[in-house]
Amino acid sequence: MGVVVVEKFNSPEEVIDIWLREGYEKVYDATSKDFQKVVTLEQFIELSTSYNKGVKNYQLETKTILQNLTHYVWSDDKREKLVVASFDELNQIQSFYVKPFITYPETDQQYTKNKYIMPIRDEWFVFWGGTNEFVNYHYVYENQRYAYDLVKVQDGQSYQNSPIRNEDFYAFDEDIIAPADGKVVEVVDGIKDNVPGEMDERNAAGNYVVIEHANNEFSMIAHFKKNSILVKSGDTVTEGQLIGKCGNSGNSSEAHIHFQVMDSQDIGYGKSIRILFKDGKEPIQGDTISNI
Repeated sequence: MGVVVVEKFNSPEEVIDIWLREGYEKVYDATSKDFQKVVTLEQFIELSTSYNKGVKNYQLETKTILQNLTHYVWSDDKREKLVVASFDELNQIQSFYVKPFITYPETDQQYTKNKYIMPIRDEWFVFWGGTNEFVNYHYVYENQRYAYDLVKVQDGQSYQNSPIRNEDFYAFDEDIIAPADGKVVEVVDGIKDNVPGEMDERNAAGNYVVIEHANNEFSMIAHFKKNSILVKSGDTVTEGQLIGKCGNSGNSSEAHIHFQVMDSQDIGYGKSIRILFKDGKEPIQGDTISNI
């Protein structure tokens, strides 16, 4: 069976309605060859039929563009099921999967008492961030639930030339600043930066800084460049102060910054808190952010 791209649909957004109306073969025909090697038409129809039982409609939750793919997340009318599909630049479906819609409404409504800024200068891109696991893979983990992963992007890519050297990534060696006034309570430095594509799971946070703020809140910034951190435990910092450089250390495949606020200094067991930002915005995956 040859691949027929989604030009047969009026738009990618139309796919979910055709799929719900049992146009399973039509949707399957629009998937990539790689997808079809993993999932047969029969399997796709069986799963789709079962999953759509009792569903009246799906509504779009998020639409984001990452690395030249457009990702759609839809939820059903009861907000119990999710459908996620990714389209390439030719509108061909590169991934299509379904999963229960897991939410944590109680903690979603609990914000930090302090107001923060993102720990960056210039424009950065939110690669992971938001209140469901499809826009923020941290969400299912209580100690990271409202964390952000930030990269720098130009023309849809996070790197120039080729993704072989850390220096080719736009985020690498960029300034990282304090997100609010506070006192540094923990610093880890000296961990080497990974070769892009490789990760150091034993030192998950890599080089990182934890800052204690008012109201018993603690920010953590991770994946600094080796030997770039300019503060030490006990130092007082002010909002916007330069504290180090972005790197690719720890459980990181490319240069980026991980940022979160917790109710404890313990990065393993402290609970992540949804961040209240000074500018009143609530960034999610796909947003471009700046402190300018």
